[in-house]
Amino acid sequence: MRRFAKLPPWQSVGLIAAIGFAVYLVVAITVQARGGNQNSLSGFAGVIAWIVLVAAVVLYLNAWRRRPNAPERMVSRFLEGNRIVTDTLGVPVHVTLPARIGKGQLADGVQMPVTAAVRGPLGESTAHLTLARVSGAWEVLHAEFDRDGNTVSLATGN
Repeated sequence: MRRFAKLPPWQSVGLIAAIGFAVYLVVAITVQARGGNQNSLSGFAGVIAWIVLVAAVVLYLNAWRRRPNAPERMVSRFLEGNRIVTDTLGVPVHVTLPARIGKGQLADGVQMPVTAAVRGPLGESTAHLTLARVSGAWEVLHAEFDRDGNTVSLATGN
């Protein structure tokens, strides 16, 4: 079940549709073999179609609700594009944030510490950043990269 939860929505919907089609196929063969009513078979096909449609709507709304917000996208772009991080860990760099950040922070002048796990082909490490909301946009005030106990300051580009 965990593997299903981690699939992109389009793959989940396709898998649900394939399962629905397989169930419909079994029911259709059974109804045909017993000389059953075609109206009940078409009604069952409609139910399967509605289940797939509702599943698609629910899965896509859930994916839209869980999409990264502005500070999360900014942290990922900053770490994935930083030369020190890419030279140390290799390319591609994957950034994992332990929790949602910046949710509900609408006021300017807010500072927030963020710790991100950074992983690449050559190893993994931790990055510590300080974010601030200035004039409606998020900025990286300070960033450090921790690799095997050595702390390296990352240029913020401001």
